[in-house]
Amino acid sequence: MTGTRSALVDADWLIAHRDEVIVLDASIRRGAGPDDPPFASGRDDFSAAHIPGARFADLFEDFSDPGSALPFTRPTDAGIARAAARVGIGPDTPIVVYDRLTGAWAARVWWVLRSRGFTDVRVLNGGLTAWTAAGGTVESGAPQPLPDAEDRRPTIDAAADGFFVDIDRIAGAPEVVLCALNEQAYRGDPAQPGTGHIPGSHSAPYPDTLDDGRIDPARTRALADRLGIGPDTDTIVYCGGGINAAGLALAFHEVGLHRTAIYDGSLADWRSDPERPLVTGAAPFAEVAADG
Repeated sequence: MTGTRSALVDADWLIAHRDEVIVLDASIRRGAGPDDPPFASGRDDFSAAHIPGARFADLFEDFSDPGSALPFTRPTDAGIARAAARVGIGPDTPIVVYDRLTGAWAARVWWVLRSRGFTDVRVLNGGLTAWTAAGGTVESGAPQPLPDAEDRRPTIDAAADGFFVDIDRIAGAPEVVLCALNEQAYRGDPAQPGTGHIPGSHSAPYPDTLDDGRIDPARTRALADRLGIGPDTDTIVYCGGGINAAGLALAFHEVGLHRTAIYDGSLADWRSDPERPLVTGAAPFAEVAADG
């Protein structure tokens, strides 16, 4: 996608300008044990500690489509208007989003909002960890969404082209298709059915763009250069459910790689049909450079 302004702010900037923006907390809780779901709502974590004045951006019920069979599917037209009303934002509202994991969850909200015409959305680089390390204070208390009044719902643009693609774009796509999961997940295990990557896709781990929990332009450029990806390369990125893919899209944005779309269903969608193949093992980086 186009746009040259940085989509990241650092904690010092947010401490100085917090009263000038709406802060959204996109926290998700990661499962801690074998009986826990992989991810759960971050409401309890928000209630325990959040940036003062922050509003909870619910990625399960509001900033995804709760009616979808797949996790974290992009919201419907009505859904995104309702989500915006609940946290009191409109297309022109200055917004900073953060989470307390890798930043990919905040990036997902950033990507969803931008796809619907929100023009002033940024992400706190390093999330809540960076905020507290910089001396930012926290407060506790349950989320207090604004009442969901029809007359307060903002007018939302139709979904813009180029942000998301669906499965019909993956097979034979002219774009370079990248997997944003870590290298181990990309390679999979031949002994474990359902692991591996989409045929023809290449490994571009979102974690490789991070340094101490923050998106690092030098590391991102090194990853892109290794893959032969430049400003004119069209890419489609995916992961397990479109979250790490959003983190990679954000990292790419920061180094001028704007021709990126996210396969929204990602592997959750691909694996929904057992007839769709998955490949295990590595893909040579040279193939990407040749294709790109």
